[in-house]
Amino acid sequence: MTTMTIHADDLFAEALRDYARRSRKSVNQTVKDLLSPILGIVKKHVDDTDNPFMKFCGVLPKGDGADIEAAINAQRVIDPEMWK
Repeated sequence: MTTMTIHADDLFAEALRDYARRSRKSVNQTVKDLLSPILGIVKKHVDDTDNPFMKFCGVLPKGDGADIEAAINAQRVIDPEMWK
């Protein structure tokens, strides 16, 4: 990875910060997102090792949803005796 610096006037810098804020992204990510298509850079597939939570993402096999919903509902039961 390389660090780069750009020199920008105040109007440009503020417009870029505003755009990044509205996009809910960092200025760095905003610049990369804006320039990538112009430079012909295609985003590569996110490797599962980049995000430790990727193993929790995806689609459930058919029928597993009911089992998971039942397990969650069982945990929602409040035992009044525990709260006395």
